[in-house]
Amino acid sequence: MAKLTDGKKTVDIFAESEQEEIVNKVAQYSVQSGNAISDHTQRESIEWTMTGLIQGKDHNEINNKWAQLMDWQFRGVILSWRGAIYRDDFLIESMTKDYDEGGFKNAIKVNIKFKGVTTVQSSFVRVQHVGPITPPSPPDLWVTVVAGNTYWGWWKQYGTPIQTLRNWNKWPDRRIPIGARARVK
Repeated sequence: MAKLTDGKKTVDIFAESEQEEIVNKVAQYSVQSGNAISDHTQRESIEWTMTGLIQGKDHNEINNKWAQLMDWQFRGVILSWRGAIYRDDFLIESMTKDYDEGGFKNAIKVNIKFKGVTTVQSSFVRVQHVGPITPPSPPDLWVTVVAGNTYWGWWKQYGTPIQTLRNWNKWPDRRIPIGARARVK
């Protein structure tokens, strides 16, 4: 009796035969004499098939076990198999239910194809904001007013809008006092 499990639920299957296939994809181009062959091959996923019976006291119990297999296949649940072959980390690739000679009263014949999967640990690190979200504003810039200074001149030199300069300094356009300190940025 073999066991198929996701770690929480288990389906017992009477395995009549199990067949494992391990395939390497081999390059179709020439390999220069003396070079390593290993860089011209690629390991494919391990596959195996199982033919057996799902048994139960009645057809309802058998159908519940079959429904569990379909659920695992549909959701892509990683499973473990304990039969003649012991495997972890695989998915159900395909399943066939067979009613040979009209079927059995307390069992159905199944053929299941499994495919091994490799899981890896991701090095993804979630970004966390550790500082202010808005960039800090530059420090205030002040100048001493000299003859000829105007809001328009400061706007051209420092890029601060004229209305902002008026709001900060509170002087009329034609009466900016010479020698006073004016905020320009």
